[in-house]
Amino acid sequence: MKRTVPQLISLVAIIAGIALFVVTILGIDRTQTMNEVRRLGRTLPLVLLPGLGWHLLRAAGWYVCFPREERPSYWRVFRVRLAADGVGYFTIRGVASEPLRVVLLMGQVSPVVSAASSVLERTAMGIMSVVGVGLFAAFAVSSDILPPAWQSVFLGIAYTAGLVLLLSMLFLMRSGRYFGPLVERIYARTGWRWAGGRTVGAISRVEELFLKLARTDQRRMLLLVALAVACYWLMAVEVVLVFWAIGQPISLWIGTIVETFWRSASVAGGAIPGNLGALEASHVAVVNALGLAGGGTLALFRRFRSLLFATLGLALYPRDAVTARPPAAQ
Repeated sequence: MKRTVPQLISLVAIIAGIALFVVTILGIDRTQTMNEVRRLGRTLPLVLLPGLGWHLLRAAGWYVCFPREERPSYWRVFRVRLAADGVGYFTIRGVASEPLRVVLLMGQVSPVVSAASSVLERTAMGIMSVVGVGLFAAFAVSSDILPPAWQSVFLGIAYTAGLVLLLSMLFLMRSGRYFGPLVERIYARTGWRWAGGRTVGAISRVEELFLKLARTDQRRMLLLVALAVACYWLMAVEVVLVFWAIGQPISLWIGTIVETFWRSASVAGGAIPGNLGALEASHVAVVNALGLAGGGTLALFRRFRSLLFATLGLALYPRDAVTARPPAAQ
């Protein structure tokens, strides 16, 4: 059976992830790691709090992105987001997450509204993550806690983040719409059916609402910025708590460096479902570079935390979504 290009890419990514995972596990001190894991287990409820806070804040970010007159309850938004991300966790770059968000809200919100709100939340949080990665990578380079080779790595991360941010700003600061007019011109010149179809029309309406939500409420955007910053720091605090639990206290600045490198590595490992192998290898590598032990324990905890919340999302998803009657199209 002949495989398609996406299937081949997925297969290669999975093989690479498994290889990274095996190499990383074989390279750590497994006896020491298991001892650290047992110590961590005694404080597990406390160490899980930043992860819970992260999910609560991300749900709040999506909640405020809805138009006020069509905003579902926060509890439903939280459950839908957790469930969709739980399914997306096992797919490449979480591609199943966004469509599932729309599906699980169809009984409450128009698909156009839920899709536009989801895109706005993802875009705002993504841009602020790039800003944080670029700034903290630049600060890490100017400090003396990284080996020379790793200073070059973080310098590359800072430059890449700056370039991505510049291109994003040039794209988003442009007035008018982007996708809709392009497709309309293609349809006017060619008459191709796909360019005038219902799916393309729906995407164009999502774009129009997304731009309206992003450009007409400055308070909403400022709140999204604040939530993104809080989420970044919560993940850095999580790193600090893990090392505190295993008896190797570190500063918040060290935790921020670890989180910055992981966010950069997660992009490179995005083709691997669940970042299998990439998560483990990146955490162990940066922790070793900082002259610390416990990288394996941190990686295993974050793997456990991700699986825990993915399972919780699958258990809490709103079951009435598949039977509820969707609102009229807008």
